[in-house]
Amino acid sequence: MKTIPLKTLTFIAALTLSLSFVSGGFISGALAGGKKHMKHHTMHHMMNILMDTNKDGTVSSQEFQDFKGRNFAAADQNNDGFLNPEEFAALSKIKKEQRKKAMEMAKKKKAKKRFGEMDSDGDGKISKAEYDAKGAQGFNLMDLNKDGALSKNEHGKKMHKMKGRD
Repeated sequence: MKTIPLKTLTFIAALTLSLSFVSGGFISGALAGGKKHMKHHTMHHMMNILMDTNKDGTVSSQEFQDFKGRNFAAADQNNDGFLNPEEFAALSKIKKEQRKKAMEMAKKKKAKKRFGEMDSDGDGKISKAEYDAKGAQGFNLMDLNKDGALSKNEHGKKMHKMKGRD
């Protein structure tokens, strides 16, 4: 049986853990349906963050219209009730900032969720043992033939799947 140096295993575990923190459920989305599914999932999640003001998990027609109205008002710099070409162009900047804010909020929410998943004893801290257990779980996901070692081929296949390239 081939063995992998401890440094390499540590790197792989850290990479796996980092990917799980950064992307959380988005990796499973990519594995389930590729980049298209992941992008759709991300956009849907962002819409809920930005528009679901009562936090019931759905965006009502009223919440949607209120969101659009806030965008219009933010772009209507001269408050005349109309958007001139410059103000209309500013909508792109407004939307970009909203997406950025939503992504930051989503990352924080995912990090909190992942932290809770890793903190298996619920003490509010991640112990070395909990950290190592998650790393081992990541290793096992990449070890496609379950021989206890990662070949370049296995590592490459798993990374391609996680990136939606399979």
